[in-house]
Formats: sequence, structure tokens, C-alpha cells
Amino acid sequence: MGPTCGDEQFVALVARHQLPLTAFLRTLLRAHADVDDVLQETNLVLWRKRAEYDIERPFATWACRIAQLQVLSLLKSRGQKTHVSLSEQLLEELADASRQQIEQADRRYEELRRCVQKLPASQQSLLRSRYQQNISVADLAQKHGRTPQALAMMLYRMRNLLKECVERALRVEVTG
Repeated sequence: MGPTCGDEQFVALVARHQLPLTAFLRTLLRAHADVDDVLQETNLVLWRKRAEYDIERPFATWACRIAQLQVLSLLKSRGQKTHVSLSEQLLEELADASRQQIEQADRRYEELRRCVQKLPASQQSLLRSRYQQNISVADLAQKHGRTPQALAMMLYRMRNLLKECVERALRVEVTG
């Protein structure tokens, strides 16, 4: 087993993966209540097993595998009462496909984070103001002494630069 992460870092990883885990579970379960129940149980198992997580491996893969095991446990506990008649092999194939999508999104997110860190501090601050704090373009333009159109164009250019940076990094990862 490789290096582990601290509790705060682990909680941040779990929090960041709630939407992908929910999407993953929705590919395997029909009822929203089941998705919510299995997500809650998955979070508990993740927390109990946090010392086993190796930070050098993708968190999404590990978390989805635990979620998949929780789905299997739920379906087995219901026996014939279940509304889902998926074989374990089909369930595994669906889970693998979903995990791959989540891993790809995870890689894109990490590359985006790295690319944003390469920007000058003023541009990082502008991006945070607009996309994390949801400050309107008009308010930001006024604050920075620009027209809303000029600020919108600046944000557009930054988004394009970030997109190119992420795509370049992912291409290097594939060919590298």
C-alpha cells in the first residue's frame, strides 16, 4: 500500500466526488431512494477504509468500486424482491464504463486545476470571482474599470487558454 492522505484531504476528496458517485450509482440503480441510501452507505465505508486509500491511485476508481460492492450487497439483501434483474457480469460492465467516465472527468479536473495555477494571480482571482463566487460580469467589469463586453471577452480568452492547456496535457498523458 502506498502513501495515505490526512482526514481533511480525504474529506475534500469524498466531497468532490459526491456528484460523480451519484451519477455512477444512478447507472446501476433505478430508485432515487436506493441511490441515496447506497451513496450514504458508500460514504460510511469510504470513511472507515480511509487508511487503506493510496493517494497515488485514482480516488474515483476506488470509491466507485466500493459503491459497486454496496450495490451488490443491496441487491443480494433483497433477493428476488429486487426490481433490477442484472447479472453480476452486466453490472460489472456498467460499473466499468461509468468508472472510466468518472476517471476521465477526474483527470480533466486535475489538469484544469494545474492550468489555472499557471495563470497570473490576477487572472486566477478574476476566475474565482466569476465562477466560484458567482459575481456577475457587470459587477466585475465595474470593479476592474472595464466594460462588461471587454471583461466577457477576457474571460472567454482565459477559458480558451485553459481548454487548450487541459487538452494539451491530456494528449501528453495519452502519448507520454
